[in-house]
Amino acid sequence: MNKTDIIIVVIAVLAVVAAVTWFEQRDQPLETLDLPPEADVQTVTVEPEKAAIRYPVPDPPAQIEPPVTASETTELPPQPEEATEELAQPPQVSPLPTLEQSDDALKQDLYILAARQALDSLFNMNNIIRRFVVTVDNLPRKHLPRSKYRPNQMISGQLMVEKDNYGMYLSEENFARYDAIIDLLESMNTDQLVAFYLYYYPLIQTAYEDMGYPTAYFNDRLIDVIDQLLRTPETSGRIRLVRPRVLYKYTDPDLEALTAGQKVLIRIGQHNASRVKTKLRELRRGLVRE
Repeated sequence: MNKTDIIIVVIAVLAVVAAVTWFEQRDQPLETLDLPPEADVQTVTVEPEKAAIRYPVPDPPAQIEPPVTASETTELPPQPEEATEELAQPPQVSPLPTLEQSDDALKQDLYILAARQALDSLFNMNNIIRRFVVTVDNLPRKHLPRSKYRPNQMISGQLMVEKDNYGMYLSEENFARYDAIIDLLESMNTDQLVAFYLYYYPLIQTAYEDMGYPTAYFNDRLIDVIDQLLRTPETSGRIRLVRPRVLYKYTDPDLEALTAGQKVLIRIGQHNASRVKTKLRELRRGLVRE
């Protein structure tokens, strides 16, 4: 029986049940009930209970500061008193845009963190917050679902493998395909990256709730994902593969049982995975109140 047949059977069963129920109710004598006088009925709306927050985000910065260059570190001449008083004023917090209108502001701030050309060539620079939230939420799953919110452009080239008389293996030449995106990650100032995240966190939380998690807290999810990625086992030697159909799989059942995010760290090679983990540890320290 195929899927369509099953659906038809289910619909037929529901139709029969509904018909029998209707006929049974039709044949029963009507019962007259004495109803009490109408009373004022108050509608009570029960809000879903919020989950306990385990990793509250630190206070966001007043504004995202641009990187400090060497020329800015040189000693400046004494400033007039009026200018000094003006500089002492607390910075004004710019109002956040709406989630739907956040891309322009986000891109301006992201171009402070990294070169525009690199970002535009490696990432999809629209619906940025939703892409980020969806990707983080999917990383702990066994498989990454096809999604219109894919965050990055396709990595150039195809997965490279090596073969010998004993089997098929992940080629070390494959690891260089990920150099550009990992170089970009390492080039970003961690403190600024954390400040960027905290500044836009209200919009990030809104996007997470819109996904169907009205009582959940996104920073908890993010820290859990980071911790899971940090637990990705280290590999040594050649990584053996099989290809039962279209996609490659790891021969080692322990590797194949990893989450989608952990498999990404295996696929990019041990050296690159260590670089990513170093950045993740830095980000975690900035996002968790000790």
